[in-house]
Amino acid sequence: MRRRVQLITLDYALVIADEGSFLGASRRMGIHHSALSRRVRDLEHSLGAVLFERHTGGVRPTLAGAEFLRNLRRVLTDLDGTLAMVKTAREGQAGRVSIGFDASLHATEFLDAVADFIRGRPDIALRFVQEKRAATRLP
Repeated sequence: MRRRVQLITLDYALVIADEGSFLGASRRMGIHHSALSRRVRDLEHSLGAVLFERHTGGVRPTLAGAEFLRNLRRVLTDLDGTLAMVKTAREGQAGRVSIGFDASLHATEFLDAVADFIRGRPDIALRFVQEKRAATRLP
């Protein structure tokens, strides 16, 4: 089935969910709303499940649609990170960065900063390694 679903159609499904309507999504994506509707109908047919409840005010994901979209976001985020990693490696920018910190001081703030960094740079994989503390030298 994977070969029958185009990546752009999956992107469209996410935008429709974000916008809450085919019309809003079509404006955002620059595609006619009837073509967008047709793509989603074909996607639903190939999946064998209805993804959106259609009503006069727009659309809302069905239970199956909400689960599909949640997993789809995760998969596409992973794909974006993988593609960015390949690009970084291809451009010779892959490497290592070491950051020293005292884990007993402000660990929560440090972890928040690391989480923000990871969200902003999916092309970089972090690995945490615990090392022994260097002896403090007094002058």
